Amino acid sequence: MINDFDFRTTCDISGFLKEEIRSIVLYKSDVKDSDIVLDINCGVGEISTEFSKLAQKVYAIDESEQAATISQENIRKHGNIDKVEIINEDELSAIEKIENFDIGIIKAKKDNYIEVIFKVHEKINSKGRIVILTNILDFEVNIVNELSQMNYNPKITQINISNGILLNKGIKMESQNPMTIISIKKR
Repeated sequence: MINDFDFRTTCDISGFLKEEIRSIVLYKSDVKDSDIVLDINCGVGEISTEFSKLAQKVYAIDESEQAATISQENIRKHGNIDKVEIINEDELSAIEKIENFDIGIIKAKKDNYIEVIFKVHEKINSKGRIVILTNILDFEVNIVNELSQMNYNPKITQINISNGILLNKGIKMESQNPMTIISIKKR
């Protein structure tokens, strides 16, 4: 796992995932060296970087030009850039162009998250895995309800990482990066 402080980030791109959350995403995805991965709304590329060291190929998708640039820098510095294709366009258009993939990592942060989930569901290989990340409570409920209607049995994991801050009178635990991870396997 790459240390959080080793990634280049910016305040303009939200959604940076702490290393503890990235490790759980890797575990939930059950990534293999033959897998092709979509990292949708890749942000600064922390997920793409981790998957680039384990998977056959990674598509890092983000419509922000700044995100695509920073992702490329982070992957080049910490991952395997030869295994990554960075796609700088909206999620639905990018997914439509990709014919073969085994894992879809979706950072649900925009209002089109249900459309993105449906598109990934339609196109993912049989027995593919989808891992959805969000920290918006309404999104969590809607995602679980939609997946249930699609005959999936979603696994829901809520994570709250706390780090200690040393004070004069002891250690204060401060919560950082609360996240819900919803994972499914295509049947």
